Amino acid sequence: MSSTATDRRWSWSPLTVRLMLAQTAVLVVGLIIVVVTAVLVGPSMFYQELIESGHAYAAFGLVHLEDAFRSVILTALVIGGLPALFIAGMLSFYLYRTIGRSLASFSTAAGQVAAGNYDVHVTSTKLGPEFDLLADSFNDMAEKLAAVDTTRRQLLADLAHEMRTPLASLKGHLEGIEDGVVEWDERTIGIFDAQIARMERLARDIRQLTAAEEATARLQLTLQDPGVLACQAAAAIEPAAAVKNIAVTTSSGGPMATPVLLDQERMGQVLGNLLENALGHTPPGGAITVHTDNAPEAVTVTVTDTGEGISPEHLEHVFARFYRVHTGREAHRAGSGLGLAISRSLVEAQGGTLEAASDGLGHGATFRIRLPRNRDPG
Repeated sequence: MSSTATDRRWSWSPLTVRLMLAQTAVLVVGLIIVVVTAVLVGPSMFYQELIESGHAYAAFGLVHLEDAFRSVILTALVIGGLPALFIAGMLSFYLYRTIGRSLASFSTAAGQVAAGNYDVHVTSTKLGPEFDLLADSFNDMAEKLAAVDTTRRQLLADLAHEMRTPLASLKGHLEGIEDGVVEWDERTIGIFDAQIARMERLARDIRQLTAAEEATARLQLTLQDPGVLACQAAAAIEPAAAVKNIAVTTSSGGPMATPVLLDQERMGQVLGNLLENALGHTPPGGAITVHTDNAPEAVTVTVTDTGEGISPEHLEHVFARFYRVHTGREAHRAGSGLGLAISRSLVEAQGGTLEAASDGLGHGATFRIRLPRNRDPG
């Protein structure tokens, strides 16, 4: 819609008409009150003042001038009141037209957002801080909706891509069995089980990711010792680590070994994800270390492994959904590619941060959870 059309639409909109009529009514009533006061009350008050001051004779002598007095008062009010009324009406019209034009821009932008266009931007109306705050809030809302929509589209595309591989494998083997090319033996059964388990794991991780990103509204924060939670998570993976001959050790230090506000279940899930990730990328004979640092300003839990490491070009993407450092067959042992994304969402929901570091391939990786003691979760 052009600027001219918008001005025409809102210059005489119902809102503008109602506001102008109300303002005009106020001005007219005020003018009538002034006229009545000046014409009827004014002379009487003047006569009374003359009598009380001892000039009764002069007061009675001025009676014949009453008509002239009223005429002068009315003329002065007309000369001064009508232009004032006109100017006030024009200023009111300009103000209401500006407000109406601003509301029109908000209405048009809201319609575009409702239609799925999140790139809309409302400019400042210069009508005051309230309208500027409204414009900024609307723009922030549109940007967040755009980010959510982009994430949704990317998630659906990634999900379709992730499901395509196991489904193609199942379909190919089924066709091979129907054609008699593939035998229904232990190997084929194992392939079916592996692909079905992969899709089940993908569905479970997607549910966990959704729950993690909505966790802020359902956090159950209690005072917990992160070091104890780290020891519990390490103990949970020790049997699997022993099978691979991987040593798992825990340690703690720092001057303030005091509890902090945490969601015990969700932080346990984070630590479990990080340790499982470390276990999956550490070769036999390696080591995994979990260290808790109780500093005065924050508690830091660090999970370090002696595994494959992460190259610099992959390091900044490890928390992205469905992102895997390895592809092909090696990707299957790394899970669905959602574990680290789930972990970061859960940590941030509790007011903390989760970062990754590595010196490169062959030098292991480190994942560091930092929980400030004075923080606002969510």
